[in-house]
Amino acid sequence: MLTVLVPTRNDEDALARMLPALVPHAVSGNIVDVIVIDAASQDGTRRVAEIAGCTIIDADGTDVPALIELARGQWLLILEPGARPIGDWIGAVETHVNSPAGAGAARFSIARDPDAPWWRRMFAPGRATGAFHRGLLISRSQAAALARPGMALADLPRGLAVRTLRAAVRPPSA
Repeated sequence: MLTVLVPTRNDEDALARMLPALVPHAVSGNIVDVIVIDAASQDGTRRVAEIAGCTIIDADGTDVPALIELARGQWLLILEPGARPIGDWIGAVETHVNSPAGAGAARFSIARDPDAPWWRRMFAPGRATGAFHRGLLISRSQAAALARPGMALADLPRGLAVRTLRAAVRPPSA
């Protein structure tokens, strides 16, 4: 069902924290592959991905249409390294994917960090930035229709109408 895409650059520790959260869903068949798009990491990012059985591709020279073609799942879930979907996120994804209204692209909500100081929970929830700070769930066919040769992966969600899933993601910094 899902291909997880993770763009990385020197994210060894974040990737090592993230991948174990995906393993149960890979075992159950909900995640068919994890593709790590590495931008010339100088740390152990590639080694962590290799040990976990991920497909590793170089970010240089890989355009979005080729990346989409490489994915085996019918849906793509793009996550920042270290981001971890929590709770019954796979159930929320399945509900969205099987929606009779025709599921489009979606994002997670940001999980509150219970260990954060109260003032940060009150005044700065979800201040993460980046194209994939809330993840992006998009059908492979919709992504292929939007993709252009030479396009950066971070440009894929630009101008895209998205829904919010009834599930949360813990951002990499949490």
